Amino acid sequence: MALTAEEFAAFEALVIEPTAKRELQCRSYLVHAEHLLIEKTLRSTVQHIEVRSYMGDADLILAADVLNDTGQSERVAFLWELKAPQCHLFEYDDNKHRCRPTLDLVKAENQLLHYVDEAVANENVRNRLGVPLRANIRPGGIIIGTQKSLLRAPKNARDIEKAATALRLRQERFYSAQGIRILLWDRVLDAVRPTSII
Repeated sequence: MALTAEEFAAFEALVIEPTAKRELQCRSYLVHAEHLLIEKTLRSTVQHIEVRSYMGDADLILAADVLNDTGQSERVAFLWELKAPQCHLFEYDDNKHRCRPTLDLVKAENQLLHYVDEAVANENVRNRLGVPLRANIRPGGIIIGTQKSLLRAPKNARDIEKAATALRLRQERFYSAQGIRILLWDRVLDAVRPTSII
């Protein structure tokens, strides 16, 4: 179901707000972005919010019936960790020639890894999600920041390139092997933008 122009404007205002961190309010709009969050052919989805476990509360779990490569339907759960659009992903490292992840990004990575591990190991959680197979509990990724918050206190365009390089390296060396995606909130905005205001 598509967002109305008014709903989109409210979501956009939350994303571009310069200081307040409103990831919980932004989360409610993700129901419109399931096609972005699950890159499979969807038959149906169920959103689980703040799923409580020993390791903490997972921000968002999408349990979906998807078609696999042989055309069979299977239930898969994708776990997503959310951080505010105002969170920075990277900051300067000590030598100023490279960028390191911020505490917000490291915290999100750590939470996601622990929540996925807990869900895989915990039969009760898997049953609650309707996903009996451990292999079908998967990390979705992290939704954090925007293009403007890719780097804390950039001085010029070259600095933004350094942050983009740091993200690319993490994607190539860490994230892609585990199927973890990093999405920016403005990418989510683009995915749910009503056709009437493109």
